[in-house]
Amino acid sequence: MDLQTYRIIHLFGLSLVLMALGGLVVHALNGGTKSNNAFRKGAIISHGVGLLLVLVAGFGMLHKTQHDVGWMVGKMVLWLVLGGAVALVYKSKVMAKAIFLTVPLVVLIGAVMALYPFPVTPPVQ
Repeated sequence: MDLQTYRIIHLFGLSLVLMALGGLVVHALNGGTKSNNAFRKGAIISHGVGLLLVLVAGFGMLHKTQHDVGWMVGKMVLWLVLGGAVALVYKSKVMAKAIFLTVPLVVLIGAVMALYPFPVTPPVQ
């Protein structure tokens, strides 16, 4: 596949993750629980499929662009944060609010890292 196809898959996966998290967070903030969320299973599946697409397309882009592999560690940390957030949504309303506020920042950090990839090893002179 070419780089643009990987980017489209990556962004589609990210949209699935964000929509699922957003839906779960809004439901939790409105007083909903795991048991009374009619679409919880669908949201969890969308979240998981989105994470898988982000991961696979991310590695595809890494292969195509030949970035330093060490740069990938930071992106994997962000991926883990987005993946783990779904488990914390129903813990408390405070946690749901924190997820609502921090997830856009996580995505912003990921976008900045993608646009301005930093070298992990100093350039050889």
